[in-house]
Formats: sequence, C-alpha cells, structure tokens
Amino acid sequence: MVAAAGPLLALTLTDDVRLISLVSFASMIPWLVLSLPLGVLIDRVERRRLLTVSTAARGALYGVVTLLVVSKQMNIALLITLVALIAVFEVVFDMSAQAFLPSLVAAEHLERANGRLYAVEVVANSFVGLPFGALFFAAAAFAPFGVQTVALGIAALLIVGLRPQTPFVPVAGERASLWADMRTGLRWLAKHRLLRLLAVLLGLVNMAHMFAASVFAKFARDVLGIGPRGFGLLLGVSAAGAIVGGLIGDRVAKLFGPAMALVVSYAMFAVLDLLPGLFPNVAVVVVAGTLMSVFGTTWNVITVSLRQRLIPPELFGRVNSVYRFLGTGSTSIGAVIGGQLAYRYGLRATYLVSGVLLLTALAVAAPTLLRYGRIYMAPERTPAPPSIT
Repeated sequence: MVAAAGPLLALTLTDDVRLISLVSFASMIPWLVLSLPLGVLIDRVERRRLLTVSTAARGALYGVVTLLVVSKQMNIALLITLVALIAVFEVVFDMSAQAFLPSLVAAEHLERANGRLYAVEVVANSFVGLPFGALFFAAAAFAPFGVQTVALGIAALLIVGLRPQTPFVPVAGERASLWADMRTGLRWLAKHRLLRLLAVLLGLVNMAHMFAASVFAKFARDVLGIGPRGFGLLLGVSAAGAIVGGLIGDRVAKLFGPAMALVVSYAMFAVLDLLPGLFPNVAVVVVAGTLMSVFGTTWNVITVSLRQRLIPPELFGRVNSVYRFLGTGSTSIGAVIGGQLAYRYGLRATYLVSGVLLLTALAVAAPTLLRYGRIYMAPERTPAPPSIT
C-alpha cells in the first residue's frame, strides 16, 4: 500500500521534482551505504531474529508516519527522513530473507520457491496493495500507513513461528574484523565471472529504471492526467505481470536456457523503458509496465536461485551483500539523476535516457553473459553450494 501512498503523500507536500525524487533516493540509499556491513551481520546473527526485529521496527516507524499525517505535522523533510529509516530495516529484512530461504527449501526447489514467493509478494504488495493504497489515501491520507503498521506487527509474530530445516550455524573459530569479512565477500564475488557480471548489469538496470520511477507520480499526474485513484490502479495493473513472471520464471529458464532468458529479459527492459517516453499515454504505460514486471520477475527468479546455489552458505550474507551493493545500491544514484533529468529536460526524458543506456549495456555484455552462462548455468554445474574450508 505504501508504495502508492508514499509518492502521493510527497506530491501533497511539494511540487518540486527534485524533492520528490529525494523520497526515492532516501528509500534506496541504505542499499548503497549499509549492504556490505549488513552482509557480515547476516552471517553472524541468527537470520530469523533479524527478520523479526526488522519487521517490528518498520511497523513502529510506519506508526510514526501515521501519527504525523493524522496530526498534520508531516512535511517533506520529515517524510524523507522517515523513509530513509524505514529503508534501513527494509534492507536488513530483504537481505536476511534471501539468506534464510535456503534453510527452508531443498536446493532443487529454489527456482519454484523463489517464483512462488515473488508471485505472492506481488499479489499482496502490488496487484492488491497498490490500488488499495491509493484508494485508502484518497479517502484518508493516514489510512494506508496505519494498515501497514498493523500488517507488519502481525508479520513479525508469524516470522517467530518459522522453523528452518537446517539450523543456523555461525562461522566457527575466532571472528574476523568487520573489514576483513567485507573483503572476503568482495574477493569472492570479484573472482566469480558470471555473478560479477550479473551484479553490474543489475546495477545499471536498477539505476536506469529509477530515472523514471523516482518521479513517476508526477509523470502520471502531469503527463498522463490521472489522479490518486487512477495512479494506484495503473500501478496495480502493471504489477500483474510480475505474478505471471513469478509463476513461469523457472519454466522460461528451462525452455530457453537461463542465460538466453536473461539476455531476452534485459533487451525487454530497454525496449519497454523507451515506449512511455516515445508514446506517453495510459495504454502504452500499462502494457510496458505489465511486460516489464513479467521480465523483471523472470530475471529475479533465475538470478536469485543462481546465487543461492553458487554462493557457499557460510559466505552467503557477505557475498550477497556485495552483489546487492552493486545491484541495488545504484538505485539511489538513479533517483537523484532522474530528478535532475526531469527538472532540466522534462519527465519523458527519464524514460528515453534509460532505454538508450540499457541497450548500450546489453550490446556490450550479451556475448560475455552467454559464454559464462554456458559454464555456470548448466544443471550439472549448479548443485547446492558445498561447504568450503
């Protein structure tokens, strides 16, 4: 719900695209700043505990947002600050969840588990959450944030009841320093040709997508001419594609081969970003957004499952944190660039620059991705990750 209500709240507080984009910047900057040290923490602390604490903390912070909106004390500076604090615990949760899932599911079922998990997340957070978040906001601005507070409180209680098949075992022996552990993750990923390339490609696509996403609420209002209710419905319909992607991602990987499926997905990222910039109308945005969700979720299902297989479990937190640092931390940079592009060249420019950048990246990287994909993505080369000494 808050994914729709947050941008709408920002629009009621300011009309400056640079300030609006800073809300997105605040939501993503923890990925850039905290990914590496949090990866070390995830390998040292029981992951279910991290999930519980981070969920409860987000619930409490959304409660603060609710009170500020109800009392009419909210302003853009407070919103940016609270979004950043919530995002800190969001990073803890997301990274811990990816490290925790392999303890709940057998290795041969990871693609299916990740696909279904993405599908459920999209149904709850996007397909249902986005339109209802906008509708609730239109009725009472505080409502979606209040609902989120209650939902996260319930989720924290449910996480406590999870029972992993394999218990958490911290790394034995004398504990290395924080910096030494971060260097371990950096070195491992730097030496892995395929995962290193995927991290860079993910960083570019997330940064480029954020050009438009950071100011999309204003694009929807000023260019497409839709209000809060229409904004939520637009996001919800577009997100429906992620449900399809979550359910068919593993089948697409088997049909085309995972490497080719990733190349096709990346090509579609570029083309689908160009369309709203070239043809700015609601129908084009809906089609482009829906297909973007399909291919985005397909990419995620394949690459997350690949990381869970290839990265040794005792290093997963550290290595995955470097991957997410490169792949997701770039979104904060994209938000700032998007605000400046929209301010200087207009809202449509955010889509056009993104599409051209991604086409260029794919032209350079596709041959290497296909070559390394044949080495690392063949079924016999991707067993459950072994322990290392």
